[in-house]
Amino acid sequence: MKAHGLWNSVVPLFLACAACVAGAAETEKRPLNVLFLMTDQHHAAALGCAGNTVVKTPNLDRLAAGGTRFANSFCVVPYCSPTRLALVTGRYPSSLGLGRNIGRETDHEDPLRLKEPCETYLHRLAALGYHCHQLGKWHVGDPAELTCFPDGKQDEEVPRKRAGELNRAAGTSRFDETQRPGETERIGNVWLRDAVAEAHRRLQQEKTKPKQDVGIIGRSVVKPEFCYESVLADYCIELMKRHRNEPFAITYSVSPPHAANIVPSPFYDMYDPATLPLPASWTSPPKVWPASFSARMGAIYGEAGFREYLRCYYAQVTMMDWCMGRILKALDELGLADRTLVIFTSDHGNMLGQHGLMEKAVPEFYDDLMRVPLLMRLPGKIPATKTSAAWAASIDLAPTILDYLGATPLSKAHGHSLRPFIEGAADEDRPVYGERGDLATPGVGRMIRTRHWKFCLQPRGQKELYDLEKDADETRNLAADPALAPVMEKLSEQLVEHMRNIGDPALQRFAQPSVPSAK
Repeated sequence: MKAHGLWNSVVPLFLACAACVAGAAETEKRPLNVLFLMTDQHHAAALGCAGNTVVKTPNLDRLAAGGTRFANSFCVVPYCSPTRLALVTGRYPSSLGLGRNIGRETDHEDPLRLKEPCETYLHRLAALGYHCHQLGKWHVGDPAELTCFPDGKQDEEVPRKRAGELNRAAGTSRFDETQRPGETERIGNVWLRDAVAEAHRRLQQEKTKPKQDVGIIGRSVVKPEFCYESVLADYCIELMKRHRNEPFAITYSVSPPHAANIVPSPFYDMYDPATLPLPASWTSPPKVWPASFSARMGAIYGEAGFREYLRCYYAQVTMMDWCMGRILKALDELGLADRTLVIFTSDHGNMLGQHGLMEKAVPEFYDDLMRVPLLMRLPGKIPATKTSAAWAASIDLAPTILDYLGATPLSKAHGHSLRPFIEGAADEDRPVYGERGDLATPGVGRMIRTRHWKFCLQPRGQKELYDLEKDADETRNLAADPALAPVMEKLSEQLVEHMRNIGDPALQRFAQPSVPSAK
């Protein structure tokens, strides 16, 4: 080969390599994205990667394998609106005056809705040029009222409109209506099996019950591709494609496995109620709240009804895993996975038969309500196949997101970035705290939890103390044991100090004789 021929072949190769290096450097400089995946009322153990051998979550398991799973992640309030506020502000909701769920999904009237001026991680990112989108359940007001969501109204209306159009166009072909053996009653688009149908009739006669009919449990006749969550996943993918060359922060938030616990085939058919294991404390109802709705529901539905509930709950989890799997696959296909921080979590847990309880309507701080799943993935930054034992809480996610994206921290956040713990720092056994109850009602409670102890101050001065090292199922309240008075005193002092530090308006109520005084 002549010299000039060699030169002619080498130069293009050199230029191509230089272009690749320059392109890689340019990609490295581009801002990271955020994809926040969220379910509602998701028990922390209802994931395959958490050691559950029954529930099928292949896509979330792959997400965990590519990143870090937190084995000790907790919500701050065991119901929706307050914890969702904590997730975006990094603050305990009591300090913002929120101790209850707000009125409606989109609510311009509720005075406690999140409205400006406010400080959230999404406002920080929007100011840096991020395209912020809130898809699905928000439950802290109207996203369109916030400047960080310029497309808030469209993000609310378009998926619902498309779901309606898709269903109307499909007509009856969207249904799988054939009644199956054991299905005895149909309510709307849901077939109820015999044990559930009878229990549902009894539940309707209860004088005190949630506004939502949580007793409808069974097989939906609407095929999964026509469900709102599936259409919402398609819309999420569309937004990722739209912003593939721009920084984005997209939240995909769905209601299942929250009630109503209805789910279509094939997910419904993946679980056999008769083979589902029951929790050890199923036959040990709590002595403290026997009249709670969760306790009454467990008693009314009994084992047969509860098994159908557990079947539908797991099936909903698997269906949401399917939806999220499509989103994660699109992230890979768009070449965005390596520069996208992906987080999966839930707002709170659920009683899946523990203590004979169903749903979350019990004024408690059981771990089944307070623990939540938490998975985080960011290739090259967050270690893969890692399970962290460090404490994590809802208030920590906003600081963590801003830390990884190099954005200015929130000025008033109570939470801390989890990045040091992900990178190996010890968490120094810091306690986690829980809140529940609107100050305008008697049902205000507060909790402190360490690795060894859980101490709860309940409404009307009731106290609970659990030795979690000896009683992980929280079946023995030790608050009346005089030998443990020093333990309660120390924990109550820590709890009161925490309340004072965050400006909890319930402090006056609990800094009274119901809290052991310092000696």
